[in-house]
Amino acid sequence: MSKYVCGIDIGTTGVKVMIFDMDGTAISSNYSEYPCTFPQTGWVEQDGNMTWQCTCETSKKAIEKSGLDPKEIVAIGLSTQRCTVTPIDKDGNPLCDAISWQDSRSFEEVEDIKRIVGEEKFYEITGYPLGTVLSVTEIMWWKKHKPEIYENAYLFVLDQERVLHNLGVEGYYQDWSNGSLYGLMDIRKFEWDVELTKQLGIDPDKLPQLVPSGKVLGKVSKEAAELTGFAEGTLLVSGAGDQQCAGIGAGAIKDGVIEVTMGTAGVTLGYMGQANLDPSMKMPCAAHAIAGKWESEGLQNAAGAAFKWYRNEFAFPEAQKAAAEGLDVYDLIDEQIEQVEPGCNGLIFLPYLASSAAPNWDAFARGTFVGFNLGHGRADMARAILEGVTFEAREIIDRMISNGMAVNEICLSGGGGSKGAVWCQIQADIYGKPCTSLDVEEATTLGAAILAALGAGLFDDVEQAVDKMLKRKKVYEPNMENHALYNKYFELYKKSYQALSSAGIYEDLVKTALNK
Repeated sequence: MSKYVCGIDIGTTGVKVMIFDMDGTAISSNYSEYPCTFPQTGWVEQDGNMTWQCTCETSKKAIEKSGLDPKEIVAIGLSTQRCTVTPIDKDGNPLCDAISWQDSRSFEEVEDIKRIVGEEKFYEITGYPLGTVLSVTEIMWWKKHKPEIYENAYLFVLDQERVLHNLGVEGYYQDWSNGSLYGLMDIRKFEWDVELTKQLGIDPDKLPQLVPSGKVLGKVSKEAAELTGFAEGTLLVSGAGDQQCAGIGAGAIKDGVIEVTMGTAGVTLGYMGQANLDPSMKMPCAAHAIAGKWESEGLQNAAGAAFKWYRNEFAFPEAQKAAAEGLDVYDLIDEQIEQVEPGCNGLIFLPYLASSAAPNWDAFARGTFVGFNLGHGRADMARAILEGVTFEAREIIDRMISNGMAVNEICLSGGGGSKGAVWCQIQADIYGKPCTSLDVEEATTLGAAILAALGAGLFDDVEQAVDKMLKRKKVYEPNMENHALYNKYFELYKKSYQALSSAGIYEDLVKTALNK
């Protein structure tokens, strides 16, 4: 009987289920979207029951499309959005909607941590700069503003722990890579830091148990098999955060290889054999999905999400044509973008639609167009968004290089609009380095499947698995003339943010909107 593995990517805007053979060929794929809600300015929430239901439905459809006997799928690995925390009761029921990683309400809690622990000490323990993206700030927000939820919470968990438990795992287990972004884990020991939890008043018993990625935790239960279509007894393997999974799925498992994912969020990730901290405390040092290794990464809160925002709010003619003619709306937008010269005739976009993470860590930052004139149109806006998101990624790469990391190859991953040749070429031109697209667009899902295969003992190690299952598609060589022009716009991009931030404009806008 042939053997297959399944990767499930539970993301911010939807869930993707893919089934792979041992050569990394995608046998079947299915995707379903679900929404976030925005109760107030800066607030982003999500229904945990909805993500589980969608996972069940999407899994069943992917298995049906594959034509496989479910018993041929030997193991399941998960890739999940990080930092989106749900408080649950003892029966696993959500006590309220999850607070998304995109949420920026907890800026007061960030200040509390600065006062109680100190930024330097916090970074030294956790490897992560302080920011509202971290789960610890969300938990502290509940404790301060919704104490009844904090007190009644059995655990504060992510999608991985909830879904694995619902699939059949006894207990709730969180892998080290996801633990990194809780902001409570000792980055060297891969354990919850007892002193840190004590200082911040967080009960460690309300946190899930930490385990390495690629560990068999249980098997699909009879009840879950009926809901999902998987065979009862299928191995359930600890996965990793979506970006760490993408790192494995893109081959960022050795020095010199950088992976850039333009999903809903953007993440730039590089492998590290040691826990090297950034002297400026701007770049995170997190646990890699390779057990016992680390990665340097920079998070962008709104990458593909920014392009999707443009699609939803401005690309009405393209959306109508795509629907009528059975086309991809992003392909139609790309055709327009190709007609716009690099630099968009002096239009710059600051892509902080969900605040700014690395390297600014500015919870107040907001999306901004700089340089509008009467000659600009929608196509200029669209290209400026792609360039602005890529400028933010370049800031991260430049910081990695300044910290001594080699950048020899940049692998690109992501779905939606980010998979198009136009954005891939823009990235090569802005970075000034060759960029490789992957045969499988969803490196996160492939990475989860690779972890499933490792847990099931189908490969000896991660290097062997990646060598066998990862396929590269195309190399985009940089246009150095465009690169020289982009260098000028890149400096203007940085100056624009610095001017608005240092003048307190972003902070005043947010606090005025919140009536504070």
